[in-house]
Amino acid sequence: MSLVHSALVMIGRNDPCRCGSGRKYKHCCLRTNEAADFRRAQLRAAEGRLVPELFELALGEYGPELMESALDEFFVWDGVPEDYEEWEEFGSFFVPWFVYEFASDPLDPDRPAGAPDESIASLFLRRRADRLSPVERAFLASAAASPLSFYAVSRIVPGHELALHDVLTGSDIVVKERNLTAAVQPGALLFTRVVTVDDTSIMSGSAPLLLPPQWHLPILDFRDEVAGKGKLLTREAVRDLDIELRQLYFDIDDQISNPRMPELRNTDGDPLVFTALTYRLQCTPLAAFRRLNPLSRTRGSDAHHVSDEAFDDHGDLRAVTIQWMKQPGRRESDDTVLGTIAIDGAHLEVNVNSKQRAQRIQRQIAKRLGADAVLEGTKEDSIEQLIADRKETPRDRLDEAEHERLQLLPEVQDYFREQGRSYWDQWLDSRLPALGDRTPREAALTSDGRERLEALFADFSWKVGMGPNAMAPDVAALRAKLGLT
Repeated sequence: MSLVHSALVMIGRNDPCRCGSGRKYKHCCLRTNEAADFRRAQLRAAEGRLVPELFELALGEYGPELMESALDEFFVWDGVPEDYEEWEEFGSFFVPWFVYEFASDPLDPDRPAGAPDESIASLFLRRRADRLSPVERAFLASAAASPLSFYAVSRIVPGHELALHDVLTGSDIVVKERNLTAAVQPGALLFTRVVTVDDTSIMSGSAPLLLPPQWHLPILDFRDEVAGKGKLLTREAVRDLDIELRQLYFDIDDQISNPRMPELRNTDGDPLVFTALTYRLQCTPLAAFRRLNPLSRTRGSDAHHVSDEAFDDHGDLRAVTIQWMKQPGRRESDDTVLGTIAIDGAHLEVNVNSKQRAQRIQRQIAKRLGADAVLEGTKEDSIEQLIADRKETPRDRLDEAEHERLQLLPEVQDYFREQGRSYWDQWLDSRLPALGDRTPREAALTSDGRERLEALFADFSWKVGMGPNAMAPDVAALRAKLGLT
């Protein structure tokens, strides 16, 4: 199912009905929709009355110990916030989970005395169902059986409804919702519970954070890990994964709230640490060059050629820079540059991008130059330090303004657009980790591949909507080239 649709506007009474009948809305589906709106209001009323009542019942009959035990489990035993009662979502996220789902484990040695081994909602239905209206009974039964799950927003009717796709079970459902329709965009992800009575569904007990589409793929990875590649979970399996899913949500929440720089690595897989080694030479620059020059050879190539400018007026080598190249295997070639070696008179400096390469080149220099090269200093700069230094550098606003002006020139925009078209044409045949190391063309041939492509396209569209970018993908064109409708 496509996750990229434009939001629909509200329909007027005299507009053509969207069901395709050709009749005016007021003569077609208006009455049905008004009935659904009435049922939505009934369900919201049931939620508003029953959730606080069940919460008070739990505290009154079982004491605060039961809620404290539930709080520990809700936060996956990772520490309950000290000010949890002032937490904005305490009543809208935790309390519904507490009354709908939490059941004290009979095998838990810290289980509160007398705690029920079923949810408060189930207990209430068993004891006092006769006190409830038919709608309230149906609401509570559905809420007690409906798990929290991750839903992708696939369609929006402002002020009226959201169409949701359950990422874990693959099911699609429309929920009657008013306020939230103004805050979400297609492709966004919700961690919520859907309660259905007859043909009307609402969300109850939603997590507070709206997740951008970039988290769709990690949720699919979780599903594949649990159910198997490309397989869906049953609703019962989702309910059994209550703890794991809340842990996943809290992990995503933490990464969004406290973003961390990903660990960057070089082509050897080493963490990036820009390292400079300085040596004092006890031999001539020419002698050092001759002994280090073989490090620049790759299979099938000659050693480094020195230009005339590297010599002084007397014909002696003065300064030269050697590229330290990766030595390929017997049957392969490789042009990977591992670092640079700069000779300038009696001074030699090596620059590499990891501690591991620094150790390797030190061994090479010791082997080739021996006592003729004396290590005088080592300087290491991490990516984090370089970024911090850049932030502290005063901004040149005139330079930035000029850069922005140049970026907006039509010929520059045309250049970027052409570069973008070239990149996205190549993207179609590039192997992507997000697609299981398949190309988009290969992924489009399988159902699980198409699902992952849709998640990528939702993320692309979301980011394009955040601001113009000449190199941004044309999602509609990519979908057409992949045969996706």
